[in-house]
Amino acid sequence: MEKLEIINLYGKDVVVNVRIAKARTYKVSIAYGHLYVTRTERYSLNEIRDFLLRLLNEKKVEKLHSELFVTDSYIDILGQRKRLVNLSKGQVRTSSDDFVVINDKDLEKKLKSLTKDIVTSRVRHFEQLMNIPEHTVKITNMRAALGKNYYLKRLITIDKNVIHFSLEEIDALVIHELAHYYQHNHSKDFYNIILTYCPNYRKIIKKLIYGERV
Repeated sequence: MEKLEIINLYGKDVVVNVRIAKARTYKVSIAYGHLYVTRTERYSLNEIRDFLLRLLNEKKVEKLHSELFVTDSYIDILGQRKRLVNLSKGQVRTSSDDFVVINDKDLEKKLKSLTKDIVTSRVRHFEQLMNIPEHTVKITNMRAALGKNYYLKRLITIDKNVIHFSLEEIDALVIHELAHYYQHNHSKDFYNIILTYCPNYRKIIKKLIYGERV
């Protein structure tokens, strides 16, 4: 179970995705400019707010934002904001650039399919460029992590939210995961591989972490 909350930190509203866990735990991470909190079922917003204020300083919170990737009126696709038309809500298409869906279920299905197609095409491109054998690509809800390479299985999982960002940022993430084929850790040699194919990697990847728009 997951719930979206808007919490004010240092006078700024930020997006906080709260996942309910059965076991007693308290995990916090940052991705896409949003906060991801895993908490037990009984929680209060004041409790989470106080914990986040102890954990995060004002400078870090300044990098976060309260913008959503999908609302009733718009959707971010590959770094571009498009008008979202949900036919089940009586909305009408007015432009060929509109993102049209039948209902909420259709929206989820289309986003997952589009993400899978685009990420797979970029993985295939860089597999050839980096002389790496073909990997299976899986799109899932990873929350804190952006991607993961199960190198023994030749399986790459990518978080579903990458579809909201540009191809440049998706490519940086794909290169990162494919580089684990050669280096299974995050050593200097690992990053040297990444920088060979993505010289601006460190700058680009921050856009995914802090949700900067292109």
